[in-house]
Amino acid sequence: MNEVNVQDIDILVEEDNINLKASLYYSNKTKAHAPFIVNLAGLLDHRESYFVQFFSKKFAQEGFYVLSYDYRAHGETKKQTGSRWDKMVVKIFSDIQVVIDWILKNQSDRLLDNQIFLFGRSMGGAIILTNGFKDHRIRKLVALCTRYDYHTTMIKFPEDIIKEISPRYFLKKKPENDKRILIAHCKDDPRIPFENLGQIKEALGLSNENVLIYENGGHSFKGHREDVFERTIRFLKEI
Repeated sequence: MNEVNVQDIDILVEEDNINLKASLYYSNKTKAHAPFIVNLAGLLDHRESYFVQFFSKKFAQEGFYVLSYDYRAHGETKKQTGSRWDKMVVKIFSDIQVVIDWILKNQSDRLLDNQIFLFGRSMGGAIILTNGFKDHRIRKLVALCTRYDYHTTMIKFPEDIIKEISPRYFLKKKPENDKRILIAHCKDDPRIPFENLGQIKEALGLSNENVLIYENGGHSFKGHREDVFERTIRFLKEI
């Protein structure tokens, strides 16, 4: 198995003078120039959570550079911002733009042909299907167990915030969606109801081949992570 190297990084958000704490994964299979995958965690997870590390290491062993980072109010970044994620959720979502800018500016000597991919679960998936969807510098998007509409959460966000974080306000049917987007969900997910998958599929006009459905596995795809990994790799490598 390829040995994985991890480089700790600070990504400066100049507007607020904070550093998003990040890690860059790569292996001896990763060439000097290779695509980047940004691996986005779920709510209250961070870059050292099991699910995030599992996929970061697997993607690095496959030859990608993989960047994971702690959102505001999460992980190490929480030391600078405090823990009230609900008070800064819009900026948690928009920080992905800062991260993409950082890759293009600071990792241009490693990045192959501007190939940047996003992979994420739960809130990470929502970040992907909002700010990621509208940013066409990003080649491909893989969103797992993602909420379609944040009107449905137990926390009652103000309407202006809901419109900034709900994929329903961003997603559009476009001819390139099938080449660009892969989504997945488990039917028994206890946190984000399975019906969200159908809503996202309809909003994007995705083909069945771009929608992975598992009968069980819950919110963490237990028993299916290897399959999710293999299907994601095939999708990312498709021209």
